[in-house]
Amino acid sequence: MCLLQMALGIAATMVSLMLFMLTLPKEPIWIVPGFIVGFSAVFLAVVTHEFGHFLAARCCRIAVLRVRVGRWDVRILRHGWKLSRRPKIEPRLGGFVMAFMDPRGAWRRQQLWFVAGGPLANLTLAAVAGLGALLVGNGSTRGALLALAAANVCLGIANLLPTQRKAVTSDGLWLLRWWRGLDINHPQLAFMRLMGLACAGKCSDELPEKDLRLLEIQEQPMPLMALYIRLRALLVQGRWQEAMGLGIAFQAYRSSLPEALQRALYELLRLMLVELSFAEAMARRDASGLVDDLLVPRLRREYAGIWARCLALRAQLAGDEEELHRQLALGLEHAANSPDLSLEKEESRIQHCMLQSLLG
Repeated sequence: MCLLQMALGIAATMVSLMLFMLTLPKEPIWIVPGFIVGFSAVFLAVVTHEFGHFLAARCCRIAVLRVRVGRWDVRILRHGWKLSRRPKIEPRLGGFVMAFMDPRGAWRRQQLWFVAGGPLANLTLAAVAGLGALLVGNGSTRGALLALAAANVCLGIANLLPTQRKAVTSDGLWLLRWWRGLDINHPQLAFMRLMGLACAGKCSDELPEKDLRLLEIQEQPMPLMALYIRLRALLVQGRWQEAMGLGIAFQAYRSSLPEALQRALYELLRLMLVELSFAEAMARRDASGLVDDLLVPRLRREYAGIWARCLALRAQLAGDEEELHRQLALGLEHAANSPDLSLEKEESRIQHCMLQSLLG
């Protein structure tokens, strides 16, 4: 089944190229435009697939955090969105929609619609493009529509095949599992449950201990995610010394990660390092570790709320009260614009504990 899925992925490109090239003049000058349109059809098919997941999530009122296609990343905010270009990790073109639903709601129905949204969007566009190709005359327009239809058919069917490759589960396998009544309390769904509760407004110190323990016995990066949640739980309670103490476990986890996984988890690792540095600065009343190099400019923009808190601490320890309050207000403003409803609550609590510790 995996081989068939790979074959369909290759066919999406090859058939699209062939169908469009056949409608072009024979002169060599048309080869480059032919390749551009053929590959564009595949890219549009991937965009359509992820947009289908996104649209289904919106219709089911599921919290969407980000949408990624290739190196292009769209971070969804409560008001607006932000587009950025990410470092290249995977050699092949792919994408995902990061969305989490509250497990206390109609989880199974929401999951079914969310998972089905991608393939349905592909097959719908394939039908529309195919119909359009029948209605137009011979020529490059018809070839482009046929290429688009072929790419979407191949991608839609490939994603409906029930396959599992390493840590990647196909839409088809998820549909099959949910259709058969997958238990929402299954141990492998612990991360989805925790993130769903967080997006619904549960702070890190309010999340179920049982699910955190389930994460800790799974393969990486789940234990690392559990450690980050525990770190945030200590921060919202103002337990700076204990939070700083988690740095030992963090270093042990990070050193045990394969190089490829470290690259994939770069953002999480840097974010945890920032929070650990903040905890240490609070515990020791020394902001010398909160250097700008902790986060590259791209991540300082993306996690502006957390970074603003670090800058506020630097300002307070330097005796700049005005900058302290300006950065704290900026941090809350950024947190309030996140679709993760727990983020605003947690930042507010961390700031409260921070001011209480610093100012008494």
